[in-house]
Amino acid sequence: MKERRSGLRNESSKTKRLTIIMLFQRITAAFLLPLIIISKVSLTFLLNLSLFWHINVGIEEIMADYVHQEITRNLILVYLRLFLLIVIKDVFLSLVSLY
Repeated sequence: MKERRSGLRNESSKTKRLTIIMLFQRITAAFLLPLIIISKVSLTFLLNLSLFWHINVGIEEIMADYVHQEITRNLILVYLRLFLLIVIKDVFLSLVSLY
């Protein structure tokens, strides 16, 4: 007898993935305020990275909900990551020049 393939099996892996993403998003949101408070030049990069990781994860969730074409969603996410890398660099350099 052949094993039946249903969409439910894929749904459970999708649910696990969403749970992990939600956990990462909550962790990054929780660590932003303490990082801002104790921020020094050595921690500025970590603060910057944490902030933009949180932004990236949030926008990925929005894209997963509202953009149904996988190719379009992946292309937009690649452009988003490139944009965030450029912004991370600029914010880090501006914060370092303040110290």
